Amino acid sequence: MNLFDFAFVIGEMQEIKEIIWKNSSIKKKYHYSWSLKKGSQMSDILPDISPDEQGKIMLDSDVYLYERLSLSPAMTVYLFSLKNQREIFFEQVLELLTEGIQIYDKKGYMIYCNKTSRCISTIPDSMKIIGNHMLDIWNVKEERSATLSCLKKKAPVKNRVDTFSSISAGEVTTINTAYPLSQNGKITGAVLFERDILTIQKQKSELDTSLKALKEYTATNPSIELSSYTFEHIIGNSAPLRSAVELAHKFASLDFHILLIGETGTGKEMFAQSIHRESARSRQNFVAINCAALPDTLIESILFGTTKGAFTGSENKAGLFEEADGGTLFLDELNSMSLAMQSKILRVVQEGTFRRIGGNKDLITDVRIISSCNEDPFLLVENSKMRRDLFYRLSSVQIQIPPLRERLVDLELLIERYINLKKYQFAKAIDYVDPEVLKLFCSYDWPGNVRELFHVLDYAMNVMAGGVIDISCLPSYITEKSSSKTIPLLPTSDIDIFHSKLENIIGDYEAELLKQVLEYYGNNISHAAKSLGICRQSLSYRLHKYGIVV
Repeated sequence: MNLFDFAFVIGEMQEIKEIIWKNSSIKKKYHYSWSLKKGSQMSDILPDISPDEQGKIMLDSDVYLYERLSLSPAMTVYLFSLKNQREIFFEQVLELLTEGIQIYDKKGYMIYCNKTSRCISTIPDSMKIIGNHMLDIWNVKEERSATLSCLKKKAPVKNRVDTFSSISAGEVTTINTAYPLSQNGKITGAVLFERDILTIQKQKSELDTSLKALKEYTATNPSIELSSYTFEHIIGNSAPLRSAVELAHKFASLDFHILLIGETGTGKEMFAQSIHRESARSRQNFVAINCAALPDTLIESILFGTTKGAFTGSENKAGLFEEADGGTLFLDELNSMSLAMQSKILRVVQEGTFRRIGGNKDLITDVRIISSCNEDPFLLVENSKMRRDLFYRLSSVQIQIPPLRERLVDLELLIERYINLKKYQFAKAIDYVDPEVLKLFCSYDWPGNVRELFHVLDYAMNVMAGGVIDISCLPSYITEKSSSKTIPLLPTSDIDIFHSKLENIIGDYEAELLKQVLEYYGNNISHAAKSLGICRQSLSYRLHKYGIVV
């Protein structure tokens, strides 16, 4: 085994005198270009090298450890060793642990120390301790050292309380556990785990929070199966949403085909499943397919099924029309389907029969079709992207699902419900959402609608450090796009300032301004009042005064 992969021999004037190769693959990669630079400064090849005795550099995405040896005033040797990816991963994992970790060789010389251990002993990153003997780093009696006792006895030393002082700080008391490391039955070193009182208190707090989360999760069991959405899972009290829910509820028990119209992420499948659960078909299958995710050739075989021998590798397999027989078939984003495929769907809707691909037998199907569009279906028909006859067949009932930006009044409830639903999956206390976050959310357009909101909340719950979701927990694109949105500085109504009393002019301006602010905050009176710097009651008084209905 080579002690290094390559080495630079440096002369008195810091010039490269010789390059020694021990790794043939590295030599093959760099030999030609580097050999041309003999006599140059080493920094011409490795600009990031430092004069330290030890360190690491990055070279073409690879990490190399180096050691500087001064053999004489006229000769210095730098030894470079390639650090493999596995070692890098292990070191990163050790740095994430909340306990202090120290690794020593069999003689007690330090090989590794993580940042938690440095913090416990107040050892700055700039202080070189790797390669030093343990007794040169800490002032502790040899017989009291858990590490040295472990190496001497060749057995674990657990939970020993040690008081010592480091070379850079005063006395420190820790609870230490050391385990011997061995290779081929021989002791090769030891690993030490240390905790001080602050570390223990932090771990206790995290364990208490985790235990509480597990107990609440077990007691509440908040998981929702994707196939069991009902109208109760549709969150919001805004007028546009409640109108859509009431219409869906009204027609759920009637066996009409239904077309759901709404942008991506508004909850169309949740509506579809809820309608199915309220229908007379609820005991039969609910089968869904995303038409935008599959090419026509694949959609056809999935919907109608296949017959063995129809094409290479085909088997006798039922399609979704057979699986959904007696139940509900949800065609999500129907507008993504080609006109040719739409014509085949039309035939099934009209005739109630279909054939498997490669089959010669008509199969009867009895399905209720709920379909969805993420664009205006009338424009789609006008632009020949949807068959007019299929549109009228499938849109006996049309339900418009509002985008989130048109029902910002539901934001707080959506956030509260989702956090209560998901917080059990995060072993941390989630106390509340900073009001500034709500204000920021109200100024964002939410192109991805409720789905995007939930993804943002997932992100925030993952990265939050304390118990509060504040602006620092949000993805940067949210804060950047929200900050660029501003409220018009002046109202835009046509006010005759030359033939009106001042009192009336000011009143008209104030009324117009209130309308714009309310529209900006989705008719949320609390958020609008806060942005204007007045209390909610004061804003409500002004709305009543000017006859503004929210």
